[in-house]
Amino acid sequence: MHAAVLFVAFLSACASLSESECRSTNWYQLGKLDGELYGSRAMIDQYSYRCATFGVKPDEQSYMVGWSDGNMEYRQRTGYGGGPE
Repeated sequence: MHAAVLFVAFLSACASLSESECRSTNWYQLGKLDGELYGSRAMIDQYSYRCATFGVKPDEQSYMVGWSDGNMEYRQRTGYGGGPE
């Protein structure tokens, strides 16, 4: 499990996915991790651009739900943006 989390962290840090990663990524989990790590910066556009080269369209809805959850955790942890209302 720890290795999987580190792998997803690596993927989110570089936004450069291989074809197999574009096809097999859990978009909710990647979005959540991006929200936790980057706070206010969703990276779905970068993933969409990269995956388009392989004819793959990321699940943007799942990614954004995950990103929103992760972003809320980031704001609660850091106080950035005021946290939950």
